Amino acid sequence: MSTNRLKTRILRTAGLGAAAALALSGLAAPAHSTPDDGLIPPLKDVYSDYFKVGNIYSGEQTYAEDSPNWAQVERHYNIMTAENIMKPDQLLPNANINTATGEWTFNFGPADYFVDESRERGIDVHGHVLVWHSQSPSKIYGLESADPRAQAKANMERYIKEVLTHFKGRIVSWDVVNEAFVDGLDTFDPATQNWEDFLRGNPSDYSYSGWYDAYTTDMDEAAGERPGDFIYDAFVFARKYGPEAKLEYNDFNVFQSEGKAKAILAMATELNERYAAEYPEDERQLIEGIGLQSHNYINQTPAFACSDLTRLPKLVDEDAAEWQPGACSDHASVERSLQLITEAGFTASVSELDLQVWEAWNAEPQGDRGPYYDLDDPAAADLFYKEGFTYWVGKIDNRMELEAIQAQRFAEYFAVYKKYSQDLDRVTFWGLTDALNWRRNHNPQLFNADFSQKLAAPAVADPEGLLGVKKPITDTSRLLQAIDEAGAVDVRGAQYTGKTLGAFKGALGRATAVVRADRGQAAVNDASEELVEATAGLELK
Repeated sequence: MSTNRLKTRILRTAGLGAAAALALSGLAAPAHSTPDDGLIPPLKDVYSDYFKVGNIYSGEQTYAEDSPNWAQVERHYNIMTAENIMKPDQLLPNANINTATGEWTFNFGPADYFVDESRERGIDVHGHVLVWHSQSPSKIYGLESADPRAQAKANMERYIKEVLTHFKGRIVSWDVVNEAFVDGLDTFDPATQNWEDFLRGNPSDYSYSGWYDAYTTDMDEAAGERPGDFIYDAFVFARKYGPEAKLEYNDFNVFQSEGKAKAILAMATELNERYAAEYPEDERQLIEGIGLQSHNYINQTPAFACSDLTRLPKLVDEDAAEWQPGACSDHASVERSLQLITEAGFTASVSELDLQVWEAWNAEPQGDRGPYYDLDDPAAADLFYKEGFTYWVGKIDNRMELEAIQAQRFAEYFAVYKKYSQDLDRVTFWGLTDALNWRRNHNPQLFNADFSQKLAAPAVADPEGLLGVKKPITDTSRLLQAIDEAGAVDVRGAQYTGKTLGAFKGALGRATAVVRADRGQAAVNDASEELVEATAGLELK
């Protein structure tokens, strides 16, 4: 599909008439993608039956009354993550740790304001982050002590106890450990490889982790001490002091590398098994969810797995180039990573979503610190490559076309998110606008600098409309599983009470009807819940 045709379809999806759509589809036009009377519906409502939709809090300006920042948050999002103020070095600056006296002075003020304001405004809060190699006070690692491993563990417990006790009952979920694995792990075989060999800071890794360093200093392997114990300890402490919150592991480039996803899942599975053996009284998993940061590029990390694996085969084009509609990969795609996570028994969260338009980290034509331009700014129409970064040369004629390509990719991502929604907790955008984003010159978000909608906004609000799908995309995986399990129940004879058997048969019939009728996600969710409860509720006479 040409970018002109794609842009016309997106504009029609946004609610514009054919004439207006055609008028605006000229890629040289300076007008923004969608006029004021074509605002997309609240995304939190669009996806209310699928998952929560979130964004980031970057300071008091995010919640400032009568500001475009707050207007967007209020309209679209029902869960928020602090971009920085809940990171360890913000809550406990290095200067506030007195190693001589043992006194720690926490700085909870900005985070308290964010958390309390969010809750007062009816918005949930996801906590980010407890244990991380970066943006953490260096003294917390205990590397100057006589026994760094023991000191690091004691400091970790103290920190997690203080933070989770302080925020108790106010945070729905936490990134307990962030980015513990190396990058660029293309392959991993859990049968022959040890996930601990690929932790950040290991002897073959170029990067550094204070937690890894402390836990491996004078490590007694004969006594069972291991490098990955810091991850286990962090989650155990988080469960101990914050049992009401869901606990997640968060990392980047999980979509881009099946090997990294498999290593993370090997870690989480092993630590959950260890916890179940050591704490049999707790029926919950220790690590419950995997957060996928998703700072992706529109010419990489396609949405779909290919035909043998995808749940959306009609949207897949195995001949498409990586940037074109329908591109797929069985090794590095959004869908394949979600499959691996859900098949391993975890839920997923898209924790930090960006879709960057340039082909590499430093490929912005104006540089990462150069002037910002909206993608549809005619003053920068020819600014779509620089020396050494010419991926888009020969594929597009000006940078405005990237907006349509980005919208297509956003629509495909959300089609996949919908199809796996019963195991997806939230999708969090990492910035309110392109300009209010850590990768601003990659134009990675749904809104321009002035908060006007880009083509990606209606694409996210109605991915089916852009992709030409006539019926709502739904995730029936749990419902089909419930139907299979119900079908295995032997209801012959008179072994169950009439009341519970009647409820079971009725629920099974309704569930089957929902699948056949291609009902919406709300009906699927209700039927799944009803059938699971009815199956569990069967009573013997």
